[in-house]
Amino acid sequence: MNEYPNLEMLSITCVESLPALPDEIGQLKKLRELSLNNGNGCSMNPELPESIGNLHALEKLDLYGAQDPRPVGKHYGPQPTQRHEFPKSMSQLQALTYLDLGRNGLEGIPDFVKDLIHLKELGFAWNMKVRLLPHFLGNLPELQTLRLNADGLADIPDFLRGPKLSLITLGNNCTITTSAAKKKALERRFHGVRLDFEDYEYDCPDEK
Repeated sequence: MNEYPNLEMLSITCVESLPALPDEIGQLKKLRELSLNNGNGCSMNPELPESIGNLHALEKLDLYGAQDPRPVGKHYGPQPTQRHEFPKSMSQLQALTYLDLGRNGLEGIPDFVKDLIHLKELGFAWNMKVRLLPHFLGNLPELQTLRLNADGLADIPDFLRGPKLSLITLGNNCTITTSAAKKKALERRFHGVRLDFEDYEYDCPDEK
């Protein structure tokens, strides 16, 4: 890492044997984008060092599938038991405007997110055990896009009607997307926010 002090973008994909990111990553003071996006085709679970909080220029952090140790194709099954915890220092990433924590087998949005006051887009799709959303999401002043596809939601709370929120994706939350009544009620409650109910990846059962 010391050889690339001016590095601004770093992508690490499908390195399934990677046990941890090195502490030295915190020395990349000009890093603006860090991606460990594994899509649906790889299984990674590297430990993130506390030094990640030193990346004060970081604007985009993509951890989609980056901390899901389950074998490929098994991320619909039981929750992962060996997933590493997020470093507490991630609350110091004050320049972040984009964060994706999708498909990590999470049951709730981590507390450090509440401190990311410049966050504009939060991805939290395919964490299929999520039932409730934390109140602090409604206090993120710059949040514009919230991606909640394929979580386990049966409703979304009114406190999400933030000052700038303009898009919430809810596809494959089947309790919602198979009910015309639920969708209409949400559209009334969230007037002015675009709600995307389109199902992806798989079809929800037909409405009864």
